[in-house]
Amino acid sequence: MSKILLVTTGGGESIASRLLAKSGIARGEVFKEPFPDGETYHRLVTRVANSEAVVVGSGGFANPDALMELYDVANLLADEGALGLTLVVPEDSGKSKGARFLKRVQSRLFSSVPVTPLGNRVVEVDPDCPSMPFYKSMSGKTPKTKQVAGGSAALDLFGSRGNAVVFSTRSYGYMQDQFFALAPDKLDCGAVLRDENGIAKGLGQAVEGRDVVIIGGTIDHAETFDLYLIANAAYEAGALSLTLVIPYFGYSTMERGKPDAHEAVKASYRARLISSIPRCPMGNRVVLCDLHSEGIPHYFGNGIRATHLYCIKNIIMEMVKGVHGGRICTTDAGRGKWAESLVKDINKLLTAQGLKGDALWSAAFALKDRKSGSETELLGVLGDVAGMDIDLFDDMIRRGSTAIDAAKGYRNGTAGNPETGCKKIRFVASHGILPGNALERLRTSCDHKGEALFSEVIVTDSHPNAVALAGDFLKVKPIAPLLVAHVLQSLAIGN
Repeated sequence: MSKILLVTTGGGESIASRLLAKSGIARGEVFKEPFPDGETYHRLVTRVANSEAVVVGSGGFANPDALMELYDVANLLADEGALGLTLVVPEDSGKSKGARFLKRVQSRLFSSVPVTPLGNRVVEVDPDCPSMPFYKSMSGKTPKTKQVAGGSAALDLFGSRGNAVVFSTRSYGYMQDQFFALAPDKLDCGAVLRDENGIAKGLGQAVEGRDVVIIGGTIDHAETFDLYLIANAAYEAGALSLTLVIPYFGYSTMERGKPDAHEAVKASYRARLISSIPRCPMGNRVVLCDLHSEGIPHYFGNGIRATHLYCIKNIIMEMVKGVHGGRICTTDAGRGKWAESLVKDINKLLTAQGLKGDALWSAAFALKDRKSGSETELLGVLGDVAGMDIDLFDDMIRRGSTAIDAAKGYRNGTAGNPETGCKKIRFVASHGILPGNALERLRTSCDHKGEALFSEVIVTDSHPNAVALAGDFLKVKPIAPLLVAHVLQSLAIGN
């Protein structure tokens, strides 16, 4: 059986060179492409089926990008049929309470990688040791769960559980404040204890026997691990139940791979990571918002109850009140069913008021061809928008290229005939990621006459970037009211 070695970001080349010097080990390759929104695409170049894969990488939460790449590549190799999987990481000699906590959590992280036929192992090595041991006692097994107060807390299920305690990751403090302001008599605010590097090491409030709610989007690797660490800390502190509110689920567009392309399906990997959080006595829940694909909740395992909320629908329904004969237009045909469903709901309200005919809403669709993970081409537009003001919808805004191309198509009209084009375009999206100069591109984009394409852009506050960029052109709508109502109902607080 052959062995194939791969090196991820942060992996020691000196360690790799010593492993490559051993007979029977060949170097493999994983293609890597970073996207403007901070996400990274991985594709396996070297075939690993029926081989043992060895990955040299970097462990530890102090370097989240390197640790996540190691995790993603490990998942990719297991999914691609590696017979065995060995992760080689630098030795961690930390002995403090915080260091031991991080070691336990990292072991849970690695244990969520699918087990290969010959098993998975994690080897910690001293990079400076000239006679580096390759196979030694392994630490990649699922760690024994640290039993604290959570088990005993479950004995009194019908007693007073008190208010749920709400925590947030570093970037979602604004939403934690909104939660507390909406239900101060039912929710308590919690604080996270952090080390000198800002890494979560525990909770500032006792949560034994309490329901814990953690708000945090997987907007980047640091935030993803922050959410993961806080959740593990809540479990170890004896939380009775755990609810993760994830306003923005990163990598949701990588929910499947092309046949024979050997692509990393990152949405499933993030679900595996969240699913490896130990289960609290009254269970773990995940609340997801406006997902790119409706199938993503089914990736979660370990008894997690995943719920998908359509927050943007409530916002649009409120926006169109009193407006007759409008158009919900999409940036691609993939959003077509969603647009048709929304139009039906709008028209139900109008027909209940006795309205019909031209007073009712309808949908229109843009047709596009995806050239790559970040490039698309507009093919045409289906639907009548002639002389109308339209609401253009997409599930998320990254660079804005798709929306700009679609808006030009709606404005220019069928076959380039301006008489069939629309007038004002209001762009509405669930998630405003808006990296770099994306918002400025939307603000300054023009049609064939040199007139501004968009009158305004409306998004939810699911992503911190949108909150920071909010202004006259970018309107940001809160989703906390819907999330709080759902969380309180699922926990039966106040009933």
